[in-house]
Amino acid sequence: MRVNFAGAILFLLLPYCLWGQKPREQKISYDSLVEHIEMYQGTPKVWVYLNEYLAKAKKEKDWPHVVAAYQEIMHECDESRRLLYADSMIIAAKKSADKDLIGSAYLSKGVVYYQHKCHRSALDNYLVANRYLLQTKDQYLIHKVKYSIAQIKYYLGYYNEAISLFRQCVEYYRDNDPIPYLISLHSLSLCYTYTGNLALAENTSESAVAESKRLGVKLLLPYIEMADGINDYKRNRFNDAITHLDYSLPELRKADDFANEAVANFYLGKAYYGKGETKRAIGYFLKVDSAFVARQYIRPDLRESYEYLIRYYNIKKVPALELKYIDRLLSADSILNLRFRYLVSKVHKEYDTAHLLAEKERLQASLSRSCYYGWMIKVLLMVVLIAAIIIVRRYLRLRKLYKQRFEVLLKKDLLQEPEPIISDNAELDINPAIVQNIITKLQDFERKKGFLKKDLTATKLAENFDTNYKYLSKVIRHQKQKSFVNYINDLRIDYLVNRLKAEPLLKRYTNGALAEESGFSTAQHFVTAFKKRTGISPGYFVGELQKEIIRN
Repeated sequence: MRVNFAGAILFLLLPYCLWGQKPREQKISYDSLVEHIEMYQGTPKVWVYLNEYLAKAKKEKDWPHVVAAYQEIMHECDESRRLLYADSMIIAAKKSADKDLIGSAYLSKGVVYYQHKCHRSALDNYLVANRYLLQTKDQYLIHKVKYSIAQIKYYLGYYNEAISLFRQCVEYYRDNDPIPYLISLHSLSLCYTYTGNLALAENTSESAVAESKRLGVKLLLPYIEMADGINDYKRNRFNDAITHLDYSLPELRKADDFANEAVANFYLGKAYYGKGETKRAIGYFLKVDSAFVARQYIRPDLRESYEYLIRYYNIKKVPALELKYIDRLLSADSILNLRFRYLVSKVHKEYDTAHLLAEKERLQASLSRSCYYGWMIKVLLMVVLIAAIIIVRRYLRLRKLYKQRFEVLLKKDLLQEPEPIISDNAELDINPAIVQNIITKLQDFERKKGFLKKDLTATKLAENFDTNYKYLSKVIRHQKQKSFVNYINDLRIDYLVNRLKAEPLLKRYTNGALAEESGFSTAQHFVTAFKKRTGISPGYFVGELQKEIIRN
């Protein structure tokens, strides 16, 4: 079972002529471009600003912004272009000489390969990303590499090694990002299932359901149902398994998740076979075969479908179909051998035919090469250990700096330190009366804490001020020396910092709840804005506040 974690997959510029003209604003800033991209996302008009963003970054040879432009293009680009444009993204990242950026680019290319079920190429890119990120301070990137490699290990059947990595991802993402947290928790339950720890798998799956409800995320529920079905099958609870698997199938088809659909059909076949309904079971094994023929998707556990089919048509004395599925099994084994870098330790062979025996001998000869790949795994684990040591040492050095930043925040009353009003408005080229009217309304807006309203945009605020978007944006940039987005985010963070210092109960809130209190749409946006404004994470700030309470 696979639930892909999003990661950032980045793509190249599309031609300007695709959507017609450029934006009217000639010297538009990066922040303003991003605001327009957010405003028009999901519509054809967004490409005008995406193209301008990328063209501006390329013209200025601002390579980090070139990569950022690819990130914005991610959800708009045609899927067939992704690998080609991922290569261009890596080239741009290398020109920046920023190892974090290069590692992230390789990681994104690996994710594209993984989504295409090209697991060998995905792993190659993950390992390159890991080498670039050995000394990174970015915990998100570190754990995204761990998650990605854990998924490869899970696919290859190295469940115990995958468990160790998924546990680390669960702990990190628990308070940082709900979607990766739930995906890691769900993947962990699957690994427990396949290692035979069924009780722990069931408990972990129940936790995933409870956490999905708590966080208001329904995306993973069909996959959790499927995992429960597999667990029920392994406990010989065939009717329960069928109920869970039947529930998950329509959602998998709707998402065109052919890989998980094949797995669900496989375990439905095994459940019906366990009940003695052989003919019905064969129908599901034939669906697994259809997925293999149409998509070339196969993995070691699914190959057992062909053993059931061969046995069935042998008993039914239908030699033509028996031979057909013997040939299909040999084809599947050939693909598995080519696709897998790390072969399974035992290959099940149950049929004494000349073709099958010949394939068995070939596979046994190739097993000697698995020692080399086992050595590579040990080297990778050693590299990860060294990276962890380096990260800990850097963390200890940074603690002093974070403590200093906390002390400054503790003493300051951010909302009581208004930013100075700039008296010279000549460069704005706007009627002074209009400028003064906007400034007055902004002061009233700040006093009444209008910035706490969710989904607040410059356009909406301009309408409330009875002015236009351009005037408002220019006045804010001139008076506050920041973009509209940064202006709103800074007000929200300053407000929340003051509340955290004054209200002890608020310190128990999760990042998601704090985001809700301060007007942010997601916990991730809140965390990013908090770090940008204060230089420390909200978790660190709250932890230090609690220590201050204990000391006093």
